[in-house]
Order: sequence, then structure tokens, then C-alpha cells
Amino acid sequence: MGATRISPRPLGSANGREDAAAGVDVPRALRSLQLLFRSERLYDQNHPQRLDSLDAAYEELRGVATQLNGLELRVDRGGLIAPKIGDAHLPDLRGEMNALAADLERAGIRTLTFSRRFHVGELDTLSRLMKASLLKSSETSRNGKKNWWPTQLVENHVEGISVNTQTDRRVDTVLGSLIAALVAYGGSSPRESSETAIQAPDFDDLAAALRLLARLTPPLESARGLSPEEAARAIHGAMEDASRDTVRMLLTSVSQYGPRGGERPQPYLLRLSESLIFEFLTAEFANGTLTPALIRPAFQRLGEAIEESGKYTGPQASQHLSAFASSWAQETHREQLVERFWMELPPREKSAVLRGTDVWCVPIVALKHTLARLAETGADAQRREARNVVVNYARRLSHIDPAARRIVAAGLNELMPIIESLWPNQLPDDLSVGTMKALEAETIPETGALLAAFLENLARVAVNRGDYAGFETILVGLERPPQGNENDPLLIALSQRLVAQDRWLLLADAALANRSLDPVLPRLLQRDPERLLDRLTLLLTEPRGAEMIPAMARLLRTIGVPVLGLLEARLYEARRQRVSAAIKLLSAADPERLLRGLTRALGSWEWNLQDLAISELSRPSNSGCAQSAAFIFSAILSEAHPLVVPMMIDQIGLAQETTSIPQLMEIAAGEHDVLRDQFVRIKAIEALGRMRAAEAAGLLRQLAEHREGLTYAEPSGLRAAAEEALSLLETRPSSPRTRAAFEAAAQASASYVIPRRYVRIPLESPLRAHIDGGQAGLARVKTISLGGAYLASPKKLSVGDSIHLEVRAGLRKINFTAVVRNTGPDGNGVEFVHMKDEDRDKLFKLVQRHLPGSLK
Repeated sequence: MGATRISPRPLGSANGREDAAAGVDVPRALRSLQLLFRSERLYDQNHPQRLDSLDAAYEELRGVATQLNGLELRVDRGGLIAPKIGDAHLPDLRGEMNALAADLERAGIRTLTFSRRFHVGELDTLSRLMKASLLKSSETSRNGKKNWWPTQLVENHVEGISVNTQTDRRVDTVLGSLIAALVAYGGSSPRESSETAIQAPDFDDLAAALRLLARLTPPLESARGLSPEEAARAIHGAMEDASRDTVRMLLTSVSQYGPRGGERPQPYLLRLSESLIFEFLTAEFANGTLTPALIRPAFQRLGEAIEESGKYTGPQASQHLSAFASSWAQETHREQLVERFWMELPPREKSAVLRGTDVWCVPIVALKHTLARLAETGADAQRREARNVVVNYARRLSHIDPAARRIVAAGLNELMPIIESLWPNQLPDDLSVGTMKALEAETIPETGALLAAFLENLARVAVNRGDYAGFETILVGLERPPQGNENDPLLIALSQRLVAQDRWLLLADAALANRSLDPVLPRLLQRDPERLLDRLTLLLTEPRGAEMIPAMARLLRTIGVPVLGLLEARLYEARRQRVSAAIKLLSAADPERLLRGLTRALGSWEWNLQDLAISELSRPSNSGCAQSAAFIFSAILSEAHPLVVPMMIDQIGLAQETTSIPQLMEIAAGEHDVLRDQFVRIKAIEALGRMRAAEAAGLLRQLAEHREGLTYAEPSGLRAAAEEALSLLETRPSSPRTRAAFEAAAQASASYVIPRRYVRIPLESPLRAHIDGGQAGLARVKTISLGGAYLASPKKLSVGDSIHLEVRAGLRKINFTAVVRNTGPDGNGVEFVHMKDEDRDKLFKLVQRHLPGSLK
């Protein structure tokens, strides 16, 4: 952020000040001066850091002094004023000007002037004298320090820099007349009771002085149209009604806080009233007479006294209050003064309040300013102090005063950014636990709403930072049984908001992240298993959904029955997307549960859902339940779609499910009531061979050798399958080759999604193929087997897509129905789920021609 440029106020601006201030960055120069003073206190005289600070401050200050023809600074309460820039305080977004003003005031500096021709040696001397002045005994009076500066500068031959030098001021003529009247009435007259001992002014004396000041302002307003004589009579009348002590008190204040050059009456009197109040209240607070809780009421009472005394009536009056009283009548003006009081309070007194039970009395603006400065230092001690202040402030939520509880609840919400910076990792439990207790006991609806908002902010931060234990603590506290108090509906509504859609998504996504699962997340997510499954179902539709299945399975297994039972129930729904997600998730998390549901749901599914379930259960990752799956498959073969049955029979054969041999023999013989397709019969024959079913040998010989006249009774493809099965059962010339092929397929199956049942043959010259279906186009067959192929194609197919494939091997055309099982960078792996007998025979011969020599 760039440095703030200074814009002078129109009111009271001298001619040419706006032109002189253009482009001058006074705050930046003063920040370099503050850095020099700090380096002077921290480092030795010749330390590089101090020398660098001296050079930087000199360059900045010399540039400003050259542009402004000298730089004059006045130390005012709460800031610094550069008269050549304007009558207002210099901008101070971060409190740096306020801190510099406090240091200068403690050193006894009221005005500081840099001429155009000051040199770096004089700035060096000023820095050393500043350090010496701050180290002087605290018993040294401010006036003593003021008088000390001119002497020291003369002794050190400093001519280009002056301190506490009185400059000529042009005082407004009306103000001059007013001051003269004060002197006439109170400057030299005897006290009303000369025998009374001199006492320090009390609150009533201050109120009386402010009332007199308020009565003096209406005659000074030109808007009233009073003649000079009428205005003078009104001023003298106010003087006569006031006591001599009150006039003297006001005159003393005018002497201490005199008008600035060119300052108009109304702004000056407003500033004078504020200075009077600040001086009195600060002294009373330091003495312990005024407690923190009484600061705001004191400003309110004094403002009401000024407002009451500033009223006037008459035919010429355009309003009922003077401009001076109108300013004090504004609630915002009083609140700003309260904030200013706390911001200007000395650090020792302020720190005592922040650590005590009256911390709630500190306005949130002042509190934020103090905490921000402590947090920005980066030092452990200051940040620890800031954290202690926040915790102490939050404890005031149990205050007996309802107004105090409301102030603290509102303040905590405003402090959230600072709280997040003070605790970058994990928020303290004291904040959430204390806030929940306060919310349960709160009887004021407005305060309860503020507490709920703060608690929601704490929960938001906990989720964003991954502090799920802290979030759970808040949620569990809100979900306690109703206690019958007024805030029960608020607690219920808040607990529902905490797990609203956006936050729920964060929790679900965190549980699926590529890291160890936080044990709290499953407990949080099982509160709404329906919504969790909806989220997982949606994620599975994304391009990277398949990669997230292991993390989803981990989460589902950790949650257990509540979500797995609901997932099983989704198998029987009509919505295809939910059924598909349930199949994928159950196969990865609890395949046994999927098998149980399969017996009921398979018949109601369309063929691609059946294919998805069978293929998922056939994965090597589910080998632990392969035997159970084969048994279930054999029981529901008749209900399955014809395109799914071949894979089920393959799985039965691979799992060596011997109880299904009679059924497989029935299918192989073509005697099954439903399953009579030639391709299905071939699959049954292959399964019998894999299981080494000796009782099927007679059937297989009959299928391979039976003739009807001169022709074989069975098609060539089926006979070839029967002969291969017999080679596995009996000792034949072809047995070594057949067994070697089966063993090679078994060894290669471990690294594939679906176990391989056949040897896959790489083709040196890829075959041309044509794909029919949703993604029609040309492809090249790079590898092939009796069970599937790998197609190189620019067309990107999706897993589960069903296609019709025509492969051209020379002049032959082989047609298949296939399902996409996996995708690669340059193509797709497909499984043949159906083909005609003649196509099976062509495929068999093609594979035999390309078998390696060891397998022929």
C-alpha cells in the first residue's frame, strides 16, 4: 500500500498551504524519524542498523523540509500536526503518528522544527538527546524537560533544528476579545473565599467550566446575526453568572491549550473542551478515582451538560443549539472521544485494564488497535499478551450486566480477523466452550444472536483449518437435549447451519483427501449418511472419480453399518446413477454386502448395471470373496442378461466352484432351459476344463466327436473348445500346449483389472477394425485373445460402454459384441461378451496362428 498523501482542511487553511502540501509525504518522513529513535535505544552509536536509520531519516526529512521551506511539527493529544499541511492530525492508519507523539511528549517536546538547512550531524544530536531525555528520572516535570531542550541544543551547537520554540501566531480577533474578557473576570480578582484552601478541581468544577464554555459559544456565531454590542453583553452576562473559580479554571485551560495560528473560534472552543475533559479524566483514572466502567457515562454526562447550556431561543435563531453544543449532542462524537481516550491512555494503565475484569469497558476500536499492534510485532511475548487479552475479554461473556455481555459478544465478532491471526493453527477451546455456556444462559435475544454468530465463525475457522475435533466439540455442545430455555430454537438452528451444504462439502472432501483419515471426520459425516452418499455419487461422475474410490471405501468402512446399510438399500432403487454408485462403492468397501443384494436386485437391473456389478466383483482386489461370488453367480445365472452370463461363468471356473459342475454340464450340452446360446455353451465348456471336472469328460468327448452322418453334430467353435477342455482333463498330444497357455494366462492376470482367462497375443501388424455404436469410427487391434482385445483409436471410449466391433483379418471379417473394461493413453481394452459360432471359430484360428512357438 502506498503512503497516504496529506490533504489540508479548508477551514482555517492559510493561503498557499494546499499548493505547498501537494506531493509531500510527511508521514513517511516521520516514520523514518520514529525508526531512528527506536534504533538509538536498541543499538550502539556506530551500529550499522543505527547508521542506516540515521541516513534514511535524514534523506526523508531533508526532502520534506526543502519542499515545505521548513517543517514544523506540533505535538497534540493523540497525534501530530504539521501547520503547513493543515490543522488536522496527520493521517495515522496504523497508530505510528500517535506513538511518535507519545514519545515526543514524554521527552518534553511540544514543537519540533526542521529548517531547510539542517544537516545530518544535527539530526544525530537530536536522536541522542531524545534518548537522554527519555532516560531522565520520571520525577522530572514536563516543564523542566521543556526548558531543558533549548539549553541542550545551544550547548551542542544545533542551529538547524529547534525544540519548543514559540512561533508567532495570528489569533482570531473574536478569540482575542474572548480571552481578554476571561482575564478581566478571573485573571486577577480575589478568590470568593480567600480563607478556603486550594483544592484540585472535581467533576462538578469541570462541568461548570464546560457549561460556561457552552454559554460563551452562541454569541460568537455569526449565523445569529447579533451586533457586536449584543454579543459582548451576552458574553459578559455568562461571565457574571459563573463563579470566579470557574472563570479561572477556563482561563488556565486557555493558557495551556492556546489557539493555533488562524484557528477559528468554534473549532478552537471544541478542541479546548475536549482537552479539558481528557486532562481531567486521565488524571482521575490514573489516581484510581475513575473506574473503567465510568468512562463512557462521564463523557455522556459532560456532553449532556454542554448540550443543555448551549441551547438558545429567539426570533433570529435558526436552530436550538449552537454549533459547539450540536457537536457534543451527537452520539457519534461522544463515542469517538471515548475511543480516543482509551487509545491515548498510557500503556501501563491500559495494560492493567486489558488484563482485568473491566476489559469489556474498552471500546472495540481501541481494543482492535492495541491487539493489532501487538500481533504485528511478531514477537512471542507480545503475541502471547494479545492472546491473553482476547481470552480475558471472552470471559466477560458471563458478566452479570446484560449490557456488558452484549458489548463483548459484538466485540468478539469484530475481533475474528485478529483472533485468526493470533491462533494460526488451532483456536483455544476456552473460546468455544465459554461461548456455548454463555449462549445457553443468555436471556437477551440480541445478545444470543451475536453469540451464535461468533460461535458460527469459530466453527468456520475450525473447518477451514482442519481442526475437526474443535468443530465436533462445538457441534456436540449445540446438539445437547433441549433444556427448556429461550435459546433452544437458536441452538438447534445454529447446529443445522454449521453443517450446511458448503461446510458439509468441505468435510466430505477432507475425508477423501490423500492423507491419513482424521478419526473425527467419519463421526461427523455419519450424522447425515444420505447426504454423504449423494456427495460420493456426484464425485464418481467426475473424470477423476474412479481414482477416489479407494478413499471413499476407506471412509465407508470406517463409518460402518449406518452408511453401508443405506448403500445396500440403494441397490433396489430405480435411479440408475445411484444404483451404479452403490455398486462401485459396495464392491470396494463391502463386497459381501453387494453379493447379498445381488440375489434380489440382479433381475431388475438393465444389462449394463448387471455387467458393472459382475465386473466389479471379479476384480483381483475382491479375491477374498471370489468363492462366495462364484457360488452366488451359479445361483442366479438364469436371471442374468445373456451378455453378462459369459463373464459369470468365467468367474465360476476361475474360482473352482465345483458345486456348479452339474449346471455347467447342462449348459454345455445345450439342455438348459434358458442358457442355450452357442457362446454361453462355449464358456461353460471352458469353465469345466478349468475346474478339471473329470465327470464332464464323457460329455466333452461327445461334443467334440459326435457326428450325424458325415458331419459333426456341433459347430466347429464349440468342438474346438471341447477339445481344449479334454486336453486339460486327459493326456493328449495337445495337452502340454493347452496347459501351458492356461498357465501363462493365469500368471499374467494379476496385474489386470479383470483376471485374464486367455493368453493375450501381441500383433506385429495391427488389424483394422471398425467400431459401431455411440463412438463409431476406425481402430487398430494391437493385441487380441479369445476373451478380448486392445484397440488403438483416437476415439475416447468410457469404461462400461457397449460396442459392436468388426475386425478384419485378411479377407475375413470377425464380429463381436464387446464392453470397454479399461482406458489407456492411446486406446481401450475391451472384453468380448458375445459372438456367433463362426466368428468364434475365426477368432480361434487367428489366435492359434499368432501363438508363440512355445504355446503352439
